Amino acid sequence: MVAQRAERRIVTCLFLDIVGSTHLTVSLGPERMQRLLAGAFDELSAIILEHGGVVEKFIGDAMLALFGAPTAHADDPLRALRAAEDCAERVRSRPREMQYAIRVGVETGEVLVDLDAVGGERQRMAVGACVNAAARLQQRAESGEILVGPVCHDAMVPYAEFEPARTLALKGMGDVAAWRLVRTTGAPSAALPFVGREEELRRLRAAYESTRPDASGRAVIIGPPGQGKTRLAQEFLRPLRSTVRVLEARCRPAAETTARPPLHQLLTSDVTGPSGGAEIDPDSVVSRVRALLQDPAESLHVASVLCHSAGVNVDEKLLAHLPRDLQEEFVIGWRRYLGALARERPLLLHLEDLHWADASFLRLIDRVTFAGQMPLFTLATARPEFADSAHLRPAADLVVELEPLDESSALALARSAGPAEGRGFRRAEGNPLFIIELARAPDSAEHDLPITLQGAIAGRLDELAPHERELLQRAAVVGEAFSVRDVALLAEREPTEVAGSLGRLAHLRFVLPVLQGYRFHHALVHDVAYGRLPVAERMRLHARYAQEGVHRDEAETLAHHWWEALRPPDADWVWEDRAQRSAMRPEAIEAHLAAASRLIDRLAHEEALAILDRARTLTEEPRDLARVETMIGLVRARNAQGDLAWEHRLRALDWHTRAGQTAPASLYADLLEIPAFNFGYYRRLPDEHEVLRLMAEGERLARASGDEVALARLLTHRAVFDHDHEASAEALAIVEAAPDPAPYAEAFHRLAMAQFYAGDIDQARSLFDRCLDRLLATGARVNEPEALTFRTLLVFHLGDLAGAESMADRVLEISAQRSPHTESHALGARALVQFGRGDWPGLSRTASEITDLVGRHPEATWCLIGAAPAWQGAVADVLAGRGLPQGAVDLVSRMVPNSAKVQASSLMIPRIMAGMPWSETEALGAYAPKARFWDTQQWWDPCDIQLALAYALLRRWDELERMLPQFEVLAAKGAALLGAFAAAAREQIAAGRGGPAPTHRELCALGYLGLSELLSYQPRTG
Repeated sequence: MVAQRAERRIVTCLFLDIVGSTHLTVSLGPERMQRLLAGAFDELSAIILEHGGVVEKFIGDAMLALFGAPTAHADDPLRALRAAEDCAERVRSRPREMQYAIRVGVETGEVLVDLDAVGGERQRMAVGACVNAAARLQQRAESGEILVGPVCHDAMVPYAEFEPARTLALKGMGDVAAWRLVRTTGAPSAALPFVGREEELRRLRAAYESTRPDASGRAVIIGPPGQGKTRLAQEFLRPLRSTVRVLEARCRPAAETTARPPLHQLLTSDVTGPSGGAEIDPDSVVSRVRALLQDPAESLHVASVLCHSAGVNVDEKLLAHLPRDLQEEFVIGWRRYLGALARERPLLLHLEDLHWADASFLRLIDRVTFAGQMPLFTLATARPEFADSAHLRPAADLVVELEPLDESSALALARSAGPAEGRGFRRAEGNPLFIIELARAPDSAEHDLPITLQGAIAGRLDELAPHERELLQRAAVVGEAFSVRDVALLAEREPTEVAGSLGRLAHLRFVLPVLQGYRFHHALVHDVAYGRLPVAERMRLHARYAQEGVHRDEAETLAHHWWEALRPPDADWVWEDRAQRSAMRPEAIEAHLAAASRLIDRLAHEEALAILDRARTLTEEPRDLARVETMIGLVRARNAQGDLAWEHRLRALDWHTRAGQTAPASLYADLLEIPAFNFGYYRRLPDEHEVLRLMAEGERLARASGDEVALARLLTHRAVFDHDHEASAEALAIVEAAPDPAPYAEAFHRLAMAQFYAGDIDQARSLFDRCLDRLLATGARVNEPEALTFRTLLVFHLGDLAGAESMADRVLEISAQRSPHTESHALGARALVQFGRGDWPGLSRTASEITDLVGRHPEATWCLIGAAPAWQGAVADVLAGRGLPQGAVDLVSRMVPNSAKVQASSLMIPRIMAGMPWSETEALGAYAPKARFWDTQQWWDPCDIQLALAYALLRRWDELERMLPQFEVLAAKGAALLGAFAAAAREQIAAGRGGPAPTHRELCALGYLGLSELLSYQPRTG
């Protein structure tokens, strides 16, 4: 059992053994020997106590002492080494006839300390690996030798001299490096002065003053922990607060989910005042925005966007947006809000610890603050690792990198921080927090220096009364920010008592008061306090806080505490009552799934996967594993990771079966969407027969359960995948008869594709119009980038180049921050327009962009749409006389690795133009009626224009002529391009057979000059 007052601590263990006691017993006799040993232990114990250590136990001729428990000092390892030195010296100075020798082992590490054993009769005060290590080192030491383990040695290298290491095989521990010690070498004030940063402050003020009323500015303060980033920012902000509106937020690492999201903090800063963690309700946001904006409808929408993005509440209409479109809504909403605030008075955003921010927040801040046309200044702090971040565009931003304080500034700071007159400040190496913590340590000797910042904070924590230290430890369970209520709950004390204690801790600068609560003055203070809690106590406190301290709507915070309460492997022994542990798991899993859903809605896919991985670890029931795997599959699909999405969704189906329940038909629809519509997501294609089997199984379940939405989707999948026109007709009938078309939005645009491929131009156009012009406006969930990409393809064939270009531009706009695969689709749409128009320089640039995109994402998957700019760019190279670049050939192979036919058909036009051999069998196989679905080029060339151009280039007039009736049939249905192309091809055929020179009048009138040029192009001969 863990003792009532047990803590995990970093301690230094000293094992000391008296050598030669047997010989002395013989020469002195047992009585005198007993007296000698008692006197020796008293003498050596006194030395240890003098250096701040505590003797835990005596074992025969040996003794164990601890440095760091029950009271920590900033320099416990150094104290232990000095105690060992003094013990050895005292032994050497004894009279010859009473002389004995000692051997010593010393090591540092984490132990569990029973604080109630201190000063009493209880033994086993400390348990930990470093205790065993010190004992083993003592056993291997020679007489008079002090052996030091690797952890203690590494910490004490600046302060002691050691002989070179030797490797010892220690029982139960393997090979351990050990060094022989040769010798050792060498209360908070109310307000500390601002020293050593005057130049940095001047630069910040100059940057702020140069900000124009119609242009925003940004500055980032970079420095390692404790280097003074926050203090410099505070000094900069202090004179501005009376005239400038300051909105503040502090970012936290992903594992620390108890703090409010940064956007929530920014919103709170304005609506309720600076807090860092206060509650906020949507009505107060609406009132605030309404006071800023004139238009009531706009006010309501902006307030809804702000609340949704900040996690205050969830707007169902916004949930219907696609991830990239939702991000755009966030950007627009925050721009309107901040712009309105800036019109009242100058506005300043203060963002702390930006290195902890997730990518979605950084992208939002970048877009909102970059070159904004408003009097907005953004001041951020971050650690050095953020300096290379690609999320914020640098432009003319000011970056202030904080170097260590110079000697005079460090001395001034040390003297003002405590009564030590600045002794030892040089060993802090200019880090202000190290200097302050060292100066505040009581009774510091000249060489007393924190080995690490953790050691300095541990020493300060032990200055507190036990009940105050316990209060901080319980508060640390909540997170860096907490309320009086939170601590009262976990400490099981009255709120009034807790409030008084926290007030004192704030006075001592362990915590800082914020609106409605407190926060630790530094993250490392939190970490040290939290780390001292025994695992069992820590996990039970997290469970209690999850059950009683967190509102059910705070899904991410709730998931964090449940994970810390139940995380393996410790949960297996902490919660020995399996029934109790099992009773908590369902709530923990629900919290994780809800948190993952929130993160997915905010486009934070990486964070969602981390939460889902935890959920999977916690889950025991097959039905819950099915839900977890389903959500993982969703995230993987959105990240264009087809193989992983397929794998996790198949696992979900399997877990449903193991649970003895029927999987929802919607899961089949999600599973089969990728092989039917996004098969480029795969690195390795699934089995075609297995896909068809699953389609049939999913349709059967959809019919049996009455899930018409899933049925419509599955029928659409089959219509495209298996060229099944009856399936397409049935799906169309279902969506046409639906009283509410919104749930069928995804089926609409994919049915449009199916109808287009089947030659029903009017129906395809109608379905696209209804999906993108009407359903999307109502908030229906639609994969807008995909729908727009294929609508671009349709409009291109309708003969509307300008309309196709507009849509391609829109795809590019909304795809820039989606997956690389989606971005390649956008480039493919633009390249299609450029190819038709004959914009060869532009096409070359697009080909370079796709090459760069693939190079930047070596892990991504691609498809024939993204490969199109590569071969079309190669056409531009051939026309420019540069020949077919090998890079284009390699790129096409890289982007469509699963189909030799698609590779060959993609490259046939540039190869023919360049007079190079081309694989005719493979290339024409991509246009065969019975070609495997994944081997067809017609996915991006549905009307066979590329094949017709190939025949024209080869002067194979008979084959070209046989294709023209199908073009003319589609032209009669509204595909104006195909009619003009057929007319131009007939002119070209006639000219090839000796007739007049072609004019391609209709084709050129529509603007398809590129197609006209290629129809007339004379390929090079081998």
